[in-house]
Amino acid sequence: MGDELETMLTDRLRIHWMPGDWFPCSPEAVAHYAAKARVCREYQPARVIEIGTRCGYSLAAFHAVVPAARFFCIDGAVDQDSPACLDHWHKVVEQLGIDAELVVTNSHDLRAVPPADFAHVDGDHSYEGALADLRLVADVPVILADDCDNDDVRRAVEQFCVESGRTATYYADGLRTAAVIVEE
Repeated sequence: MGDELETMLTDRLRIHWMPGDWFPCSPEAVAHYAAKARVCREYQPARVIEIGTRCGYSLAAFHAVVPAARFFCIDGAVDQDSPACLDHWHKVVEQLGIDAELVVTNSHDLRAVPPADFAHVDGDHSYEGALADLRLVADVPVILADDCDNDDVRRAVEQFCVESGRTATYYADGLRTAAVIVEE
């Protein structure tokens, strides 16, 4: 397996994985969430915004490295399994004692979000949608954008960086490619 964080997350995620999820709790999935957690741990945020929270797997990984952080999570509930996923999200939050608020709405309907030091963008994967999500968290100093192996998402990250004067550092975690977007 991997390092100590990955070993700890393997246990945490397996215990808190939604039964019957189409997305399996594989070693690749654990490495994916461990990579996200490493980025979060590096910046030690006190407030985190998450766009696209689904079942709470990223939330559980982030909470493992910044347990005192407060989380503001947004999910559009647009998938067929969204009711079950969001029900599971609530169970994860309760079982782990996470200080988290969930807003179920299309992130594109929001005009503002609470202040935060770190944002995780894993919502709409279209170019327009990903760019809108990035713009929504433009005031957040560190943004972790997932699914940059999707050409539309990567183009949105590049456009956002041009607009905001930020830089993106890409990394592949064995499952997907993500970008850490910071102010210069």
